[in-house]
Amino acid sequence: MRRSYDELAASYDTRWRHYIEATSALAIEAIAPEADGRALNIACGTGELERRLHELRPQLRLTGTDLSPNMLRRAAAKELGAEWLAAVAAHLPLADAAFDYVLCVNAFHYFRLPSDSLAEMRRVLRPGGTLVLVDWCDDYLSCKLCSVWLRLTDRAFYRNYSLAGCRAQLEQAGFRIDSAERRRINWLWGLMRFVCRVP
Repeated sequence: MRRSYDELAASYDTRWRHYIEATSALAIEAIAPEADGRALNIACGTGELERRLHELRPQLRLTGTDLSPNMLRRAAAKELGAEWLAAVAAHLPLADAAFDYVLCVNAFHYFRLPSDSLAEMRRVLRPGGTLVLVDWCDDYLSCKLCSVWLRLTDRAFYRNYSLAGCRAQLEQAGFRIDSAERRRINWLWGLMRFVCRVP
């Protein structure tokens, strides 16, 4: 998967601009305008979500992790004052209870160890901290068909989840779910968004 995203890094922002804008907006609207503290974006890619957070929630102190060095280089070049770390979601080199917010946007379908990844998200969140998870939703027929195609063509892809299936995993990981919703952003992409807290 790292090789795939190293190769995509140079064209990623332009190739996926509409999708990045729509999913970033969905994640950011879950964070109050006055929110402050530390925010971690897992699988941050080229830092486009951080760029938008820097514009719209400038009081947040941002950290992004990704497994692709090329993606992280692109992110660092945007000079957002963020911290960038090479890491996989299931093994975060970060302290316990270090963050007020964790965001995971457009990445959960790649994680081969989803329960370990959710456990890490919970570990690095402080008590009362917020997780915002946005991903493709397998409740939509278009996403089901896309899943079949990606299993055949994309070695990086792991699996999509239904809203109920993702909810069950979050609850098993110890999150309290404040909201769970589905939203279609165009004819192809149907998304789900969870806003959760650490009790």
